Amino acid sequence: MKFKIPVPAAMIGMLAGIALFAVTLVLDTSIPGAASGLICGGGGVLVGLCGTALGLAWADRRLTPEERQEIARGERDERNTAIREKAAYTSWFWSLYLLWALWAFTLVAQGGMYVGVLAVAIVLHCVFYLVNMKRWGRKL
Repeated sequence: MKFKIPVPAAMIGMLAGIALFAVTLVLDTSIPGAASGLICGGGGVLVGLCGTALGLAWADRRLTPEERQEIARGERDERNTAIREKAAYTSWFWSLYLLWALWAFTLVAQGGMYVGVLAVAIVLHCVFYLVNMKRWGRKL
């Protein structure tokens, strides 16, 4: 079974993420720009991870035992595993070209828009993965 964040830890992490956001709002002028970005980024990561863990725990509680068994069986199914592996390989293959292009852009541009460009690259990687899962699901 996949690793799951325990609900109490997820709640503490969510509160810590919100606290990090509050710290950057309260101490806005006294924190250097780079540190402020790191603190906000850490808060965003904590809120995202822990919010997802809480949402999944809530959704899991609403399932019947039969539905939970069916989901567990689907995760272990050889066909689904093969689809996920092939989709991950293909999406990484295309994302690698994207990341090389961003690296070259970073060397040439020497500007400050790297966080936005990196966020777009990560979103595109996830889109590639989902598209490839659909594609390999039809092929296998």
